[in-house]
Amino acid sequence: MIFLILFSTVLLILYSYVGWKFLWSMKIPSHYKILLIVLLAIFYCLPIITFVFYFNKIENNCTRIIAWFGYTGLGTVSLLFFIQISVDIVLAMKSIFTRGNHFDPHRRAFLGLSLKGIVGALGAIGTVWGLYNAVKTPVIKKVNISITDLPKSLQGLRMAQISDLHVGSMIGKNFISKVVKKIDKINPDILFFTGDAADGSVESYGSHLEDLGKIQPRYGKFFVTGNHEYYSDMNGWLRLIENLGFKILINESQNIIINGSTVMITGIPDRGGKYFSDFHKTDMEKAVDGMPESDIKILLAHQPKDVEHAVKYNFHLQLSGHTHGGQYFPFSLLVQMAHPFIKGLHKRNNTWVYINQGTGYWGPPLRIGTEPEITELTLTA
Repeated sequence: MIFLILFSTVLLILYSYVGWKFLWSMKIPSHYKILLIVLLAIFYCLPIITFVFYFNKIENNCTRIIAWFGYTGLGTVSLLFFIQISVDIVLAMKSIFTRGNHFDPHRRAFLGLSLKGIVGALGAIGTVWGLYNAVKTPVIKKVNISITDLPKSLQGLRMAQISDLHVGSMIGKNFISKVVKKIDKINPDILFFTGDAADGSVESYGSHLEDLGKIQPRYGKFFVTGNHEYYSDMNGWLRLIENLGFKILINESQNIIINGSTVMITGIPDRGGKYFSDFHKTDMEKAVDGMPESDIKILLAHQPKDVEHAVKYNFHLQLSGHTHGGQYFPFSLLVQMAHPFIKGLHKRNNTWVYINQGTGYWGPPLRIGTEPEITELTLTA
């Protein structure tokens, strides 16, 4: 309930500001203006209604349509808000430094109207471009991970990573089928899934993930929980993912012998899991307890900020997701404030960290400055 109130309040600020700047000041007959304001109010309500449906597990074709219109509208309004407020800040600063100068009121009105047209056009272009980037088939990002003293038997080991599929009212079976075909092209030795499989109930959306069961890497498939696993039917989703052939690692490690060399794969639950179950509280000591020495150690952790554990326990590589690469500007700036890295390959001390930008998306179906990805990681010396 608290989240819904906060969400509604933030949306009210966004939609009110956009309505005030674009609709209230329009020189059109009042009945048209009222009609547009009512339409904006309806679009304000749609994302809130979607969340109410989500929390109450109301899932059908009608709720999916509402979600699509609601979240797409939210994406457009948020873009307009940030573009317009940036323009207003610049104009406010300009007025401070040019105080005392007088401008022709007709020219001022023309410039104001022109700026609104430019902002509106940028919002529309951003929406179309962002929508295209979000729903397109994920690209394969090829990344080489250079490990000092890597045994020859592990050189060229090919791993695939997917993350943040968010199957639900916005992402369905057809999208997952395309993802599976892309993974088949990689033909990975190991597949890693770093959390956030779905949003919604297993009954409504579980079948959308079925094609993941067709992938059969030589050395197995591994899964760790993301934060969204805990928001709806956690146990149901974990049972389904296990039935699809994934080994679910919850504060657990597993050694794999590859050509005589040992690869230790460790998985920890999302940092928020502790609020839902004591069993899902991150416990690195438990995760690595009793494990023999290995030639390479890989940590699967949904959030990049878990790099602190990877460094402390001398992991060679950490694989994460969660950030969606920021998904779309300017929200990417907020994500950067919350995490040490938001996408791509980084190094902290002797540990490599790779953050998948998300194979799916969440919320507004927009991606600007990012793209959906499947990661192909290859070990090199």
